[in-house]
Amino acid sequence: MVVCNVECVDKIIKYLDVSPDKLRFCENNVKIMITNINNLQADESVTYFSTLIQTLVKNSIYPDILGNDKETQALTRQWLEYIIICINYADTSAHAKRVLKELNVALSDHTYLSGTKRTIADIALYYTLYKIMSELSHQEKAQYVHVSRWFDNVQQDKKLRQTLDLISFNLMHLFL
Repeated sequence: MVVCNVECVDKIIKYLDVSPDKLRFCENNVKIMITNINNLQADESVTYFSTLIQTLVKNSIYPDILGNDKETQALTRQWLEYIIICINYADTSAHAKRVLKELNVALSDHTYLSGTKRTIADIALYYTLYKIMSELSHQEKAQYVHVSRWFDNVQQDKKLRQTLDLISFNLMHLFL
């Protein structure tokens, strides 16, 4: 399963309000290319997920979503790389659980991936984790309490959620 695909990038494009008439997709395995974004020449293209997302951010109305300072920007870029390397191929239950365990530790003392404000890494992670989170049982969601808290917080943004359904994190039935 490759989750950093055209569908994921399309959702990020819609969230960032990048004009779709300036985009052209060519998908080849994991590579995704976009051409004709604002200041790129017609024959130039951006390839690979992390670079593509950073280029979209620079050409969006939300340039600060990469981070307000150099440290946050570096952390955000690291998280984008983590998404493509670790989460992109979470095609088995065992791999998905390993990734959730790692994320649970990372989010145990952070509101968002790169600190106290949502960045493009949180947005990309939301879209890449959506299918995995939607398939978890309530007991499994309780196991990854920090990931669940983060995910539930992020999914409350209707603009981010777009056409995706809210995932329930109500754990009340566990105590009945």
